[in-house]
Amino acid sequence: MTPPAAPTHAPALIAVAHGTRDQAGVREVQRLVELVRQARPDVPVRLCWLELAEPLLRNALPGITGPVVVVPLLLSTGYHVKTDITAVLGDRPDTAVANQLGPDSRITAVVLARMREAGAVTGAGVALFASGSSDPEAAENLAEVAAQLQRQAGCRVYPRFLTDKRWRDGLPDGVQVANYLFAPGYFNDQLRSSVGAGLNLHRVPEPIGAHPAVVEVILDRYDEAVGSLAR
Repeated sequence: MTPPAAPTHAPALIAVAHGTRDQAGVREVQRLVELVRQARPDVPVRLCWLELAEPLLRNALPGITGPVVVVPLLLSTGYHVKTDITAVLGDRPDTAVANQLGPDSRITAVVLARMREAGAVTGAGVALFASGSSDPEAAENLAEVAAQLQRQAGCRVYPRFLTDKRWRDGLPDGVQVANYLFAPGYFNDQLRSSVGAGLNLHRVPEPIGAHPAVVEVILDRYDEAVGSLAR
């Protein structure tokens, strides 16, 4: 008699967020990860952070056994994706790092939906704000998102980094804001206060947050990376 096959277990999905001291931001990311758990109950899902919140990836990883897929909850490439995460993982076996979440047209559609929720009128154009990075590839990522949003919104889109003090340059009067930030936190506060006031906006769109479309993207990134583990 042939013995029954041993049960197979899906690799753990370790969602890694940047980190924030803003508890509203922590709760929003926690809500997102809970949606991922509900969407894929067969997959062990755990949330870790790179800094500023617990548990830190570097502290949690030694206690996690078996194959894992690390999914960066980050919207573009840069130092955290290319250096921080890989440095923590080292040469850990049976480990894959998925691509970051953006650019992805599904997430861009959420950005547009948040604009519409805020009552934004796009006739004069849209300034698309991300946190910022010195990595040229991150600027290319943001330009791609701007092109996606331009097609979806049907108006001119101006990509901007909040870390660039010259963000006002070239923006027309009456431009609206698109919030390409993941959750509440330092940069979202800066967008609402400095940029909102500078553009005389009564309301700035909410960040992307815990949205079903983001869950889809996370699981797609996970599935793609699971395929690389099998090779």
